[in-house]
Amino acid sequence: MESLVEEELQLDGAQVTATLRYSGALQWHGTTKQGCLVVQDDVIGIKRGELSIILYTFCMSSKSTICGGFTRKRRRKDLRLSFANDASQQLWFESIQVFLDEAGRPRKLLVIVNPFGGQGAGKTIFVQIVEPMLQAARIAYAMKETLFQGHAKDLAKSFDLSQFDGIVCVSGDGVLVEILNGLLERVDWKHAIRKPLGIIPAGTGNGMAKSVLHHAGEFFDIASATFLIIRGQKHALDVATVVQGQVRFHSLLMLSWGLVADVDFESEKFRWMGAFRFDVQTLIRIVNLRRYNGGFSYLPAAGSEGTGGPYSSELEVNKLLHSGEADSERSWRKGYSGPLHSLPTAEWRSMEGAFVLVWLTNVPFTSEKVMPAPLAKFSDGFLDLIVLRDCSRWKLFCLLFKLQSGSHVKSKSIEYLKVKAFRLSPGGQYASDKPGGYVDLDGEILARGQGSFGDASNDPMVYGPTIEVSVQQGLATLFCPS
Repeated sequence: MESLVEEELQLDGAQVTATLRYSGALQWHGTTKQGCLVVQDDVIGIKRGELSIILYTFCMSSKSTICGGFTRKRRRKDLRLSFANDASQQLWFESIQVFLDEAGRPRKLLVIVNPFGGQGAGKTIFVQIVEPMLQAARIAYAMKETLFQGHAKDLAKSFDLSQFDGIVCVSGDGVLVEILNGLLERVDWKHAIRKPLGIIPAGTGNGMAKSVLHHAGEFFDIASATFLIIRGQKHALDVATVVQGQVRFHSLLMLSWGLVADVDFESEKFRWMGAFRFDVQTLIRIVNLRRYNGGFSYLPAAGSEGTGGPYSSELEVNKLLHSGEADSERSWRKGYSGPLHSLPTAEWRSMEGAFVLVWLTNVPFTSEKVMPAPLAKFSDGFLDLIVLRDCSRWKLFCLLFKLQSGSHVKSKSIEYLKVKAFRLSPGGQYASDKPGGYVDLDGEILARGQGSFGDASNDPMVYGPTIEVSVQQGLATLFCPS
């Protein structure tokens, strides 16, 4: 491939022949040094020095041992290119800068930091890791800290779209979901939802950040998540709409009922443990295993009909999908109201009885170490449904252990389906006089049954009546390689 520029120069004090190709590949070789990188993919930013250029690089290292296994991880390194004269420096600087400018990188970002999420390290993560990388990339930013639950949603509803090229969350998944809902409640939501969203893990679960880095083939850490945002590549993201009557939310991650929701909320008493709290509560819940009565119906993708039977009342589905449409339009005329009214009804299927868990996901990971939906795609227009009716405690323990690799879906006890829409009618505990549990939406309580832990008076939805979910393909945008 032809070179854009080629010259003998010094790299970190060693004499080399350096070549910058039209593809953006920068190669060098000499008696003591040789190497290569791709400007668009491996350079954070560039700075002029005296007859020199400093490249702030973040290159993939060779395989290294991490926690007993082998992986590839990016590492920061500053490279100094030194030149014989000003003309050479100018040529190289401008040539490299062109590749960075043409990569579609953001120029200014709104950064929303949650100082309370996870173990309260959001502000420290921003100051120590994120901010220096943005400065090295010469990306301007405005940083806002969330002060209360729902604050990120308020910020997303009110900020000036014209001032920013994207929104970045230094937080767990909850703040990202708040921002999504805020954007979709704006009068100008059609324009607002096009703003790319970035996520830098600073929470307990960090499912979206893990999903993005996994998709990109990158190691899961804060610096790698920040660099994906700096690079500016974009990927469409499906958005789920969850409705009960006139109450409506938009979701990016998951809805769960049964074991997963129980663990999520009943582990709150162990929050001081960080992510380990989920492991502790999971063991407690396996020993005291519950199943819940209820039922659900779903509109499957081709080949994902599963063991569900044909839905018995097409008229009821039509009534559900179209009822309240006028009310929704009145209540949400200033925001996005979702695609529920346009769903077909002929192919719905249903399951009912007792269930250990029902799990509906939009992305592969729901936390750093849990991958319930290994076949989930960011913009395929479907949600992934995982169903477990019953199994022994030991088998359940083994299945949950396999969640890290996604191999649990190979079990005959698990049904794994792709669905376009979903309806859940949750009930109480099986073979017990105790009432129901929880419905979990993106890590927050959507509804809880009578007698469950906590006060249900402020829950946004009611436990028992049908909750319906549909998905809009590619409605949102992520900072993520396509």
